[in-house]
Amino acid sequence: MIKRRTKIKEILLITHLLILQLACYGQDLKFFNQRPKKNLFVELGGNGGLLSLNHEKIHLISFKLMLVYKIGLGCTQDYSFKSPENYFIPLPGNLTLCFGKRRVLFELGLGATVFLKVNDPVYEFSFYPIIGYRFQPLKANKLFLKATISLPQNLGSSNFSISNSEIIFVPIGISIGKSF
Repeated sequence: MIKRRTKIKEILLITHLLILQLACYGQDLKFFNQRPKKNLFVELGGNGGLLSLNHEKIHLISFKLMLVYKIGLGCTQDYSFKSPENYFIPLPGNLTLCFGKRRVLFELGLGATVFLKVNDPVYEFSFYPIIGYRFQPLKANKLFLKATISLPQNLGSSNFSISNSEIIFVPIGISIGKSF
């Protein structure tokens, strides 16, 4: 009878400790879920051409992992800086995972950009991996910063144009914006 009471006490103690642990973990997730779910930012260089306006939607998977969708609208030109003959409207889209504990996150994913030629029914497509580093605020209406590297497979030997094309593609992007 005494052994049975001891076992019941041990089971109750373990159950109680598990419930306390889950309650503490739930409080951490509740705090984490207050993080902003959207970003609106301007990117200089990167996968949107020379300059782009982008919108991101963030899905919180866990305390240390986020899934990010990005879509944007940019502007770029052909490789001739002095007298460009062609202008392009890039439409970048990305799917990335962000790893990290609080504000500073490492970003890894895939992206694609469609380059629409202005005044001509021609488009070009580029697909690439993305590696980045971001400063994601914990509260809404705060400053958002990000630096990324995008290296498309069809990047030309000059590293600033897509091969068999005259489109300027700057592989390094710097972003600044607002979280909400």
